[in-house]
Parts: sequence; C-alpha cells; structure tokens
Amino acid sequence: MPTPLRHLSARSAAVLAAAVVASGLAGTAPAAAADPSTYSVRGIDTSRHNHGSAINWSSVAASGESFVFHKATQGTSWVDPYFAQDFAAASAAGLMNSGYHFYSEGTGSAQADHFVNTLRGQGYTGKAAGQLPPVVDLEHNSGACPTYATTSQISTFISKVKSAFGVTPIVYTSKYFVDDCLAGDGSIFSTTPLWQPRYQSGSTEPAAIPGAGRSWSFWQYTDTGSVPGITGNVDRNVFRGTLTELRAMANLGGSTPTPSWPVIKSGSTGADVTTAQHLLTSRGYSTTADGSYGPATVSQVTAFQSANGLTADGIVGPATWAKLISTVKSGSTGSAVKAAQVQLKAHGYSLTVDGSFGPATTSAVTSFQSSHGLTADGIVGPLTWQTLVGG
Repeated sequence: MPTPLRHLSARSAAVLAAAVVASGLAGTAPAAAADPSTYSVRGIDTSRHNHGSAINWSSVAASGESFVFHKATQGTSWVDPYFAQDFAAASAAGLMNSGYHFYSEGTGSAQADHFVNTLRGQGYTGKAAGQLPPVVDLEHNSGACPTYATTSQISTFISKVKSAFGVTPIVYTSKYFVDDCLAGDGSIFSTTPLWQPRYQSGSTEPAAIPGAGRSWSFWQYTDTGSVPGITGNVDRNVFRGTLTELRAMANLGGSTPTPSWPVIKSGSTGADVTTAQHLLTSRGYSTTADGSYGPATVSQVTAFQSANGLTADGIVGPATWAKLISTVKSGSTGSAVKAAQVQLKAHGYSLTVDGSFGPATTSAVTSFQSSHGLTADGIVGPLTWQTLVGG
C-alpha cells in the first residue's frame, strides 16, 4: 500500500510537533476515537504546490484556521520558493506558524544545518510571539527510505535543530515509515511532539508510532481539503489540545486577548457598519443595513445614545456597542441575528443573512468560538459579540 505520507510536507509535521511540546500533550494517552470535525483547533500546511494563484492569508485567518506550517527546505540545498513570503504574510495575518524540513538526501547533520540557516534567514528564532516549533517531515521519498534515515542520523538532526532554537522539534511521521525505515523502533521520538497523517474517512485515529510511547498531537486528516483564500486542494489538520495550549506553544502566553471594539462613524463603510445598523433596528431604531454610515445612521445612533444615557456624538464606540448588542441563540430571530450572521460571514463562514438562528448559524458560532478560545456553547453573548466585531 502506498505510504499515506506521500503528500505530507514537513510543514505539517512541524505544526504537530510544536503544538505538542508547547501544550504539554506530548505524553498523553490516545483519546477515544473521534472524527476530525470534533476537534476545535484547526490548521493547514502549505508549500509551493498551493500557489496556483496567490494565497490570501487574511482570508485564511478569517475562516477560523489557527495555525499553518510552511515547507521551508528539503535535503541539503533546496529552499521552497514561497517560504519567505508565506511565513511573513501568514504571521502578519495573525496565524501561528513555522517551517518544516522534508528529510531526504544528505546526512542528518548537513540537513539540519541547511534547515536552521534557512529559518534564521527569515527571522525565525523559535521564541518569538506566534512562532510554533520547527518541524521535520519523515516519510518515504519517491517510495523509498531516505539514505540517511537511520535512528542515529535522525537523532542528530533533531538534536541540532533543538540546540539551535532551544525548542524541541515536532516530528511528522507514520507507523508505516517507522516500520519500514527504522526497523519498527520509534523510541527516538519519545520526547518529541508527533504529527501524524490518516486520510481515510471515519473516526479511526492515526496508528501509534511503535516505541514512541505517546500519541499524536496533530492529525493531518486530508490532503484534498478547501480553505478560503487558497485555490485548489489544501492539507487540513487538527490539534488535539485547546487554543490556549497552542498559543502557549507559540509563545503567546496561555490566554487569548479579547479584541477591542472598533470605532465607526460618519463616512465608515463595511461589515461593522452593517452590523451596527442591524443592531439599531433590533433596538427599535429602524436603519437601512447598507454598510454605509451616512446621515440617517448618524441620526439613529444619536437618538439611541440619548435614550440610553450615552454621549450623543453619533459615533459607535465601545460604550455604544455594549448597549447595542443583545444575546442571541438557537431559535432567536430578527435583526440582532442578522447582525451576528453578517459578522460570521465576514469571518469566512458561509451563511445566509436571514435573521433566523438555525442549525447552520449555531454550527458557525460554535466553530468560531472554538477557534478563538471561547466557550463553544453556540450562544452569541457579550464576549462572543466583542470577539466577532473586534476580531
């Protein structure tokens, strides 16, 4: 049977290993089998093969993805031509990320040097905010085990990368690779986070790595996924831990900061304006939801502020937002639901703005909450509103 890792890139492996180390999940026992859709922290891995057209990293981040691992290097000299721009752009979009190395030709030491030098050249330190641990992708190369795929050589690679960045690398690999290339002995991975592939449908998790004494922290569950902002098939992954744990792994601390409310006023346009207009209507101040903050909206905002003991300046800032919002949940209807649906669409969820809080809206809310470190209860309350509008 062809190796299930044949499409996996080192980037994916890097994601998994980093998450495990930072979150402290490296030694957890296998969880009960569950479908990938039940895991709330999602991410992707990319390489030059994902560049049929330019990647819109802002759209990727807005869709609810939390992390990405980019292919950086292979062997002792090859560098992915898109690594530098993708690493910078994904970071700027707020995605936790890192690079991965596809282990192929050359000694473990020489490959580690090439990988380390390439990452450093793009400002990667392993300790900066948003940077996940580096990853090594161990899989068959053109159907064969790499020449230097031995426990000694791979241990040297891992040790050199760990020494260079002070972070234990994530290892992307499979039981098939370990059985075929390492004589079934994966004990060298007993201290590294594991990222494993399993593409078939169903809830069966990736097979345990023999000798590692640990289960997966990242699961690459398909290479034919789709993500807003990227044309064509994309590798999709889930993280076993929480978003807070992944953030800790990426040097962002254990908590997820609450976004600030935006300030909108005369002349503003866009989804936040449409949201405020729907909320005004829900409060009894009928306003056309056209996304344009013109005189009519200013007038309605001023009237609402006066009636609610706020400074009547016609500007929707934090205090006005806090009064405008109302909690909506499954079964709710009306303009406040439309306001929430507008925000969810702006974050990349496919919804009809119909003012009916049905199963599709509940699913989108729950997914958004999970990917932003919120209680995933499917209810749009004050904190979820603030994260939706301010994120």
